[in-house]
Amino acid sequence: MSAQPAFATKSIIELMAAAGDRFPDLYLPCNHAVLARNHYVHGSKAAFDYQEHFTEFAFLTDTLEFVFAASDLLDVGWDLNGWIENGSTMTHAFGAYIVSFSVNMQRLKAVAAK
Repeated sequence: MSAQPAFATKSIIELMAAAGDRFPDLYLPCNHAVLARNHYVHGSKAAFDYQEHFTEFAFLTDTLEFVFAASDLLDVGWDLNGWIENGSTMTHAFGAYIVSFSVNMQRLKAVAAK
């Protein structure tokens, strides 16, 4: 598990604890989502060009949806690891998110490093 950054909600912490090492650096897209929100709401500097790198930008939104919905499900007893181990046909947004997580993280890291 990566070090906890300044922005860490109970939802992120619980999800990372439940998932173990399945979502390394999950904080990164969450942090970038906050930066993007601040850019659009307050006019602060963008971390990267959101229009030019729309796929990476969409990953930020997908991450927030996954974190907060999965956190709610965990609160009522959902077995995240059991669900993941069953595999996915990618017909549900969670399945698509999990399957593409590593590739999307690599892309986000590359764009954010520029």
